[in-house]
Amino acid sequence: MRTRIAKLLVVPVAIVGLMSTAALAQDRGQGGRGGDAAAGGARGARGGGALVTIAVTSSSFADGAEIPAKYTGAQGVSPQLSWSGAPAGAASYVLIMHDVDVAIPAGSLNNDITHWVVWNIPASTTSIPEGGPVPSGANQVSMRGPQYMGPAPPPGHPFHHYIFEIYALNAPLDVAAGGSRADVEKAMEGKIIARGAYVGRAKPAQ
Repeated sequence: MRTRIAKLLVVPVAIVGLMSTAALAQDRGQGGRGGDAAAGGARGARGGGALVTIAVTSSSFADGAEIPAKYTGAQGVSPQLSWSGAPAGAASYVLIMHDVDVAIPAGSLNNDITHWVVWNIPASTTSIPEGGPVPSGANQVSMRGPQYMGPAPPPGHPFHHYIFEIYALNAPLDVAAGGSRADVEKAMEGKIIARGAYVGRAKPAQ
């Protein structure tokens, strides 16, 4: 009898624990998967208090919505993006767009698909127009070279999630044109003062 009572008590305690954990995670990463991804990408800003949250918006599609076809595939143009709320100490911005639902090689925890990285965006710039160009002085790269790469999930796949992360840095990056996402992320370590994220979904072309 005592064993049965003990088991019954364990269940509600476990449920309360899970609910508390979920609530804490939601508070820390508002914006769904975008918040979680941004948190993971901002590990370079170790120490100190919490980072300031940048508000990211787009006139191309709603946050969390399906990305329209004009922005997908090999011929897709880059969507419009705007951001606000960075601290006064921001010296430059970095944009990283990546597909979190696939990796190369398969099963890798770190090597997801890089669709667009733009770095050394001037502090005075708080938007990128649809189709570009990227701001003067900034550099860009993707898995297709120095350009935007539209979403293109493989046939048979479900929706993929694409995270557009904006980082405010306290200094420009010493990464020349032709640098990789890994080069940019390494150079960002210790310089991140704010971050924000925007999420889009895409499915295989019909």
